[in-house]
Amino acid sequence: MDNSGKDSRRKFIKGIAGTAIAASVPRIIKAAGDERKEEIKLKEYYGPNDNINVALIGAGGMGTGDAQTAKTVPGVKIVAACDLFDPRLEEAKKNFGSDIFTTRDYKEILLRKDIDAVIIGTPDHWHKEIAVDALNSGKHVYCEKPMVQQITEGQAVVDAQKKSGKVLQVGSRD
Repeated sequence: MDNSGKDSRRKFIKGIAGTAIAASVPRIIKAAGDERKEEIKLKEYYGPNDNINVALIGAGGMGTGDAQTAKTVPGVKIVAACDLFDPRLEEAKKNFGSDIFTTRDYKEILLRKDIDAVIIGTPDHWHKEIAVDALNSGKHVYCEKPMVQQITEGQAVVDAQKKSGKVLQVGSRD
């Protein structure tokens, strides 16, 4: 049996998924940037060194790929990474700079005022809790799929997004 049709569909779907993340990460970055520009306007200056600071929560393959995509957007800087596995934190320093903040506790990232947005690339069962916490702490959120494990958990994320007014994007890179 000829598998060329299946391969073509897989390539198409992968291409669409890659395009989706490339399109959605800049949207989050733009929202965070617009907010930062308003904050900077209050200070009555805006300089070329002003960045949109993004933190990675979950520095495995998917999260790192998302962060690599995000850093291709001009003005975006990956400033922090969180993971429970120390070698991933060491790899994050290699990928995003030895000066980035690293931690094993994502709540330390959410307490930082210099972080505008987070990328959540943790195992699926953590997505809902971290997304709600991030939104409640005033961060924009890009969350890998699935957003929740059970449909009944979804309302908490929706409520947190509405209350915070921040951008929440759920997507997939695969």
